[in-house]
Amino acid sequence: MTINGDPGENTSARQTKIIATLGPAVASAEAVLSLVEAGMNVARLNFSHGDHESHRRFVEWVREAAEKRGVPVAVLQDIQGPKLRVGRFPGGSVELPAGSEILLVPGDAESAPGSISIDYPFLLEDVEVGEPVLLSDGLIRLEVTDRLSDRLVAQVIEGGTLLDHKGVAFPGTQLQVPAVTEKDRVDLEFGRSLGVDYVAASFVRTAADVAEVASLVEPGTPIIAKIELAAALANLDEILLSAQGALVARGDLGVQLPLQKIPLIQQDILRRANRAGIIAITATEMLESMTDSPRPTRAEVTDVASAIMAGTDAVMLSAETAIGRYPVRAVQMMDAICREVESGLRESEGIVDIAFLESNQTFPSATAKAAVDTAANLGLKTIAAFSESGNTARLLSKYRPHARIVAFSPDPVTRNRMALMWGVTPVVAERRDSTDLMIAWAEKHLEKEGFCEAGEGVVMVAGTPPNEQASTNLMKLHVIGERRRRRHRQG
Repeated sequence: MTINGDPGENTSARQTKIIATLGPAVASAEAVLSLVEAGMNVARLNFSHGDHESHRRFVEWVREAAEKRGVPVAVLQDIQGPKLRVGRFPGGSVELPAGSEILLVPGDAESAPGSISIDYPFLLEDVEVGEPVLLSDGLIRLEVTDRLSDRLVAQVIEGGTLLDHKGVAFPGTQLQVPAVTEKDRVDLEFGRSLGVDYVAASFVRTAADVAEVASLVEPGTPIIAKIELAAALANLDEILLSAQGALVARGDLGVQLPLQKIPLIQQDILRRANRAGIIAITATEMLESMTDSPRPTRAEVTDVASAIMAGTDAVMLSAETAIGRYPVRAVQMMDAICREVESGLRESEGIVDIAFLESNQTFPSATAKAAVDTAANLGLKTIAAFSESGNTARLLSKYRPHARIVAFSPDPVTRNRMALMWGVTPVVAERRDSTDLMIAWAEKHLEKEGFCEAGEGVVMVAGTPPNEQASTNLMKLHVIGERRRRRHRQG
């Protein structure tokens, strides 16, 4: 990999997955295909922007590109959640000089001179004198100094230009906001019709918030909890037990909390998500400079590398691919960084050590860990997993084997979902009625696709009996071509 020139060449298989946000910069079938060819594993649809028709087209283009390239690509629906915003201003913006006084008024009407409308009906009830108010992703900071009958008085501590509909945060306030807004309900129903593979729940505070989103999606759809509020950190363990993934939303966390705390918070969330056995995602400004520049900064490259070494399953691009000037190059660069860091970790022992997953699936977890340990002890390069639901592949992934995980499933939806799992190569398999037939089919595929050669050992992992979504309970050492040799000798 290079920083000053092309992303470079590293032909090793990439284990960390790449999520790319779709938007105006890639609004064509050809552009989406280019992202898939560059290495996008998951396409993110940001429902804070765009309309249903544009999202429908993106899903169609993603499915077409995935079929054309013969690779699985998951679709992640990211709902807006209860995002609070300011209203409109005459001329589209207002200047807020430091030290000036401003009035805060509940509602979404156009703001009068000297005031800011905020679309939160309980503004006067919930916000206390002395509490901070952050505007425009925390760039502007106010402090409430007085409460009148119909408005709050605030002083501008850190000023700036405030644009229409920018976000508002109340980091010191317990707000009366729903976990799911009416817009979210409409969007989730639309997502069901599109057949999205994952749903990201925004601004969750408790496990109950995750459960509410889960009740509104297609049954079985994995929920990714976005950790972006201080309240979510306080309830992190219960949230991780209720969700199938956690996303470190560093942008909103950086508004809620002092910026200098974010690196250690990120490390902690990744560590706890991994120990919980769920997918861990790192997001926000990873290659932000590539929104306008053809190459990232050295600090951004190091940021991505640090997330990989800390155990993230996936890294996410937002503005870089949605509205940036170099969307394909951003994915290529992310791909190159991931491969380079992973190759260094493979040469060493790596730094992610998960002793035993803290989950209720004790038996499946033990089987998965035994498979990973066996592959390492015998120096085997491949673990073949048979997974109706994707659970077997996820558990293997969490133990971070040096061996590649080739995951077979008869369900195309499961195949797409496994595209987000670290180190997993998903394959749609033909359905077989017995474990022996299942292994025989997988052996042919592994040889045909060049994963294994005759005489090579493979660790096989499955839940038996097959086709019944049984828990992971089988580990088998298998030698490719051994059955053929036995039949040949017997013949």
